[in-house]
Amino acid sequence: MSFWKKLHRELRRHLTVMFIPHATAKPLQLTFSVSFLLFLIGTWTALTLWAGYLSNQHIDYWRINAENKLMKLKVVFFAQQIRKSQEMLDQVRENDAHIRTLLEMKSKKDIIEYDGKGGPTKEQSHDLSLFLEGKLDELTQQDIFRQTSVLHEETRRRLESFTEVLTHVEHERALYKAVPCSWPCMGSLTSTFGYRTHPLYNSTEFHSGLDIANARNTPVYATAYGTVHLCDWQPGYGRLIIVDHGYGYRTYFGHLQKIMVKPGEHIKRGQLIGLMGDTGTSTGDHLHYEIQVNGQPVNPARFLKKHSGDIVQKSLDGGINVRQ
Repeated sequence: MSFWKKLHRELRRHLTVMFIPHATAKPLQLTFSVSFLLFLIGTWTALTLWAGYLSNQHIDYWRINAENKLMKLKVVFFAQQIRKSQEMLDQVRENDAHIRTLLEMKSKKDIIEYDGKGGPTKEQSHDLSLFLEGKLDELTQQDIFRQTSVLHEETRRRLESFTEVLTHVEHERALYKAVPCSWPCMGSLTSTFGYRTHPLYNSTEFHSGLDIANARNTPVYATAYGTVHLCDWQPGYGRLIIVDHGYGYRTYFGHLQKIMVKPGEHIKRGQLIGLMGDTGTSTGDHLHYEIQVNGQPVNPARFLKKHSGDIVQKSLDGGINVRQ
């Protein structure tokens, strides 16, 4: 007998299932073929698989829906944070402009940057409409990337601006330290800057500084930060100290009785550097104080007038008394 005939016979065999109740009811008997049983099993398996598939589809839908809602919340959160950051950067820019005004910084770059022009772009108008309609969650990934790129660029510009401001402040601070702006000593102003009759040779000549007279060994102080360039006896000046302050500024202190600094020494404004004397070409104890800018002598009075810590009064003999 072939295999298929045997299989057909087995499938046509009948099975009987009997349900016997515990009460007096008659037993329930069901008779069906093996093929029908296999059909039931197959149908049950198919229905189970189909139900599982549908359940998975619904679970995936719910999961994707929840992820979309979470993503929208994240988009709204990031959009709000970007708006706050942009607002803070606007305040930083205003502060930057205010600082520049206080520091009187107005370079060509500043004029171009703050020329009073501007306006929203097409993309920014689109973002505003979404904000007004409460649809920030509809911002795309490209919109978020564009906004963060603008934020990054504005941050970079602010950092560059602050670096420029700091550089300017450091320059102004160093320049202030380098500019001689205080009286070198106390005493009477006996000779001013400009042409005069020489006290010894009775000839008209140009006097390159100020002569301040006082008692011998009156303290002489540095008038700005700098480095001692020279301290030695020189013809005409006697014992002389030259201080290099940078930015083209140098100060000369002549006719000293004693030098109290060394070449190359870094000194501060107000530091004691020597004592007044009568060395060199001189008619008495005094200090010859001279300021040179880029190798040319200038009137020290221009700088001394800016120093509010010194009091200058005319003396009875026509000279000027200096009190610090």
